[in-house]
Amino acid sequence: MVYNSQDIGLMTRYKQFLPRKVEFARDALVTLIHDRNLQSGDRLPTYTSLRNELGLGSQTIAGAVGLLCDAGVLEVRDKVGIFVKNPAGGLLAGRTIAVAVRELEGSAYSATLASFIQRFLNEQNCRCLTFYRRAGAKSERPAIEEFSGLRQTLTEHRCDGVLTLCPFADESLQEITRLGIPCCFIGDDDQHFIHFGVVIEVKRFLSEAALLLKESGCTRVVQLAITRQQLAMRSGCGLPGFVGMSYAGGAAIARELLELPASQRPDGVVSDDDTVVSGLLSELIRRQYPKISYMPRIATIIHKELGEHYPSDRMILFEQSISEYAHMAVSLLLEQLKCDNVEQKRIVYRFQPVKN
Repeated sequence: MVYNSQDIGLMTRYKQFLPRKVEFARDALVTLIHDRNLQSGDRLPTYTSLRNELGLGSQTIAGAVGLLCDAGVLEVRDKVGIFVKNPAGGLLAGRTIAVAVRELEGSAYSATLASFIQRFLNEQNCRCLTFYRRAGAKSERPAIEEFSGLRQTLTEHRCDGVLTLCPFADESLQEITRLGIPCCFIGDDDQHFIHFGVVIEVKRFLSEAALLLKESGCTRVVQLAITRQQLAMRSGCGLPGFVGMSYAGGAAIARELLELPASQRPDGVVSDDDTVVSGLLSELIRRQYPKISYMPRIATIIHKELGEHYPSDRMILFEQSISEYAHMAVSLLLEQLKCDNVEQKRIVYRFQPVKN
């Protein structure tokens, strides 16, 4: 059946009464335009081909085409076909991606990473649904329930994929798998069970940083971790450690170090958390000002996009690009969505030493 522009107009006039599957068909057509890189003036497949390809009825497809005509994305030429008018018209999303993130309070890194993920998803014509972990949650590997609204979104298949900054518990991962929704992780390599995602080689950084500290003359090197579970998972690095989360946690570690006898204080510190390091340094200076008698050499991370400046000249720095591995994770998930037969991948991202 061929619909002319008048038929389309009549259907879209009552689009508020159309079933939800018309919206799904609309998103499928936008996805098709994006995946095939169709430009203004390019012709879409025929209605018959679209019915077969999308598995939807003629009226549903016609309703979706009408929505896109109203948005300026498509135009119907009588007895000729459906053509792309403006592939970016209306900024309609082709896919919906759920993004699960930790609490952002006190972490410029987490906020920046979440922002880049949303930006890259939007650039790929995707709708981004962000789910924040409930405040006060302590588990190292959270369940779906710790993100308000995420379970309903998944079970109702209102998203096409999940990109998570948190390592889900096994039961939650298995549930997402049963639902047939691809789940891509982005985070550090403490999570050995992750087989699909972008992992950041924190353990490698800890080992390399500790070695550089020892080569610079440090004999008592420790690491800082945000939780005891994290410290235990990184115990293979051979470094004793202190635990503290956020800026306040770093300040608490500073007070703990200053209470130690001078002979027991570490002269080298390794941390992959810039916020903890900032708290540590600031409190060490505040507590000892104006005469700074104790200042360990610190090896830590600077983020290319944030441009941190630490109040110490005793730093060994490694650089990471938040935008780079955010883009890697988004690209990996979308590749999985476009091609069902793509193998599960584990991409490794390494910190780069900065020449001081």
